[in-house]
This record gives sequence, structure tokens and C-alpha cells, in this order.
Amino acid sequence: MTASAHGADVAMHVDAAIHPAKLAGGQRLLYELHVGNDSDAPLALMTLDVLAGSGKPLLHLDQKTLAADSDLENDGTVVAPHAQAVLYLTVDVGDAVPASVRHRLTVKQAGHATTIAGRGVSIAAAVSPELASPVAGGTWVAVYSDIWPRGHRRVFITANGHARLPGRFAIDWMKVDAHGRTLKDDSGFVASSLSYGAKVLAVADARVAAARDGVTEAARIADNRTHPHPDAAGNFISLDLGNGQFATYEHLRPGSIKVARGDRVRVGQVIAEVGFSGDSTEPHLHFHVSDSPMPLAGEGLPYSLDHFRVVGRVTDWNAFGSQRWHDIPPRVVEHAFPESGDVVDFD
Repeated sequence: MTASAHGADVAMHVDAAIHPAKLAGGQRLLYELHVGNDSDAPLALMTLDVLAGSGKPLLHLDQKTLAADSDLENDGTVVAPHAQAVLYLTVDVGDAVPASVRHRLTVKQAGHATTIAGRGVSIAAAVSPELASPVAGGTWVAVYSDIWPRGHRRVFITANGHARLPGRFAIDWMKVDAHGRTLKDDSGFVASSLSYGAKVLAVADARVAAARDGVTEAARIADNRTHPHPDAAGNFISLDLGNGQFATYEHLRPGSIKVARGDRVRVGQVIAEVGFSGDSTEPHLHFHVSDSPMPLAGEGLPYSLDHFRVVGRVTDWNAFGSQRWHDIPPRVVEHAFPESGDVVDFD
């Protein structure tokens, strides 16, 4: 929708369908609100309120939080003339998912503040898949964050003139030892990674929708380079989960892929090994679900794991890989999406 704010044209819209994700603490909406400034003057974003269709308040963002949740440079809140900002929203809604949400944005332009009320946006009713673990053996960390400027959550991939977010719900799984280290030693070799060569498992009974091998790896972690778009995901496998949903595994070890397109796999079957192919800063398993069998072509979708045992939480990402996590009383979580930084002992 577009509204006038003292002569300024302000557009708000949500491009991708909003799918709720079930976490241990309740349901979460993870989506992007696009705000366009179609006028000739700068537009300052002041506050944003997210409401359920019923009018129940769900989220309030002040100017400081809007800066952190936007793609504007230097933690800014000013949208340049004839430009657009993206607000990356994380809305926790408890156990009850609303049928729709609407947005109330307050902006300031030329010293005048005004509030714009957007139309309701429906919440998708599609059922998210419940999956088994993509890895096993040892302790693994769910590496992702909604607030990292260059994290999967905020990296749009443009293909055929359309921008998509395949990694909206992506997790990079990295194996750690009892001290929280991701590497066995300081040699710098890829083989020193605790994740490297770990078995990758089918998360469901499924058909292989796509698979690629042949992307080579650097021998040393520091020697990896940036890859062109087709190779950025490295060696990969995509499983067709049905209902237009695909599970994608990226950065697999060259020569380790044990399946081909059209094969049927059973849940828990070993299908490959964790590697270092494609764009990667350290060996890990990138895993996500989307609506496309190609790693960089779809819109990211939520899913849940049938169960996993949480033993801690990484609270300081700057120290990740070099010191132990924050311990919590171990608990088994069922039918949920892992939290950022969850330290998990898989069966």
C-alpha cells in the first residue's frame, strides 16, 4: 500500500508469504517489511508497531531498534529519496498464531511526523515439515542470527529479476568439542575441523530432487575464495519433501555424495559428508528448507526437528570456536525449530 505523508509517498509491502515457525518458547513470525520512499525528500523512520488483525499489539520498535533491524547503512533510519529500506522483523506471538498482521509506521519528513496504517497481511496456513536431524554424533551448534548484517537471514539472492531469501530459516551446523572449539588444532588445514567429514543424514523419507558434486575445496581454511553465483553453495543435495518444500544441504565434501537425482532415501540414511566447498569461512553443514530444489533460488520456509537435546547456548559469538558455551540444564526439545546458538547433542 502507498500513503501520503505531507506530500511524501510512502509504500509498505510484504513480498513473501509469512509462515510461522514453532520454537520451544512459542510461535515466531520471521518476515520482511519493505518500506519505499517515493518522494523527493529523505524520510526518517521513527517507530513501527506490528498488530494482530484483531488489533492486539505484537511488537513495538523504536528508532534505535529500527536501525538495527533495517538494511540501511551505518545503523541508519533515513530512507533516501526514491529508495527503499527492508525491515527484518522477528515477531514472537506465543502459542496462538494470528490469522493476519498489520503495520503502523511513524515517519518524519521535513519536520513533520505522520503515522501510516498498512493493510492486513494474511499468515500462511501451510503446515511446516517435521524432520529428523541432518547430522549425528557429538555436540553441534546451531549457528545463525536474525541480526547479523550478512547472515543468511538478510542475504537476498536475485535471479531472473526476482529477489528471494532462501536462507530465511537456514542453520549452519558446526561441531564442537567439550571446550567449545571447532578445530582440533591450529594447523589451518580444512581437515582440522571437527565438522569436516561428519556424516550427513536424510531428514525424511524423500526423493532426491537435485544433487551436485565436483566443486573443489581449498586445502587450508584461509585459502578459500569467493565463488561465482552457481558455485557459492558448493556441492549440494536437495530432497523433495512434498507439498512444494525442499530440504537443501550445502558445502558438502567433494566425492562424498552417495545419491543422485531421482533416488529414494530413507530417514537417517547417510547421503554425504560435511565439507568446505563453495563460499564458506570454515567447514560446516548449511541446511535450509525452501520452495525450490535449487539452493539459491527459493524462498526460505520454516520446519521443525522431531527432537533434539539442548545442553547449552552460545551467548558470545565473538568467542565462538575458542571457548565453551554457557551451560544450561539439559533438556529434550520436541517438534520445534532450534534457537540461535543452541548447543545440541544429537543421538
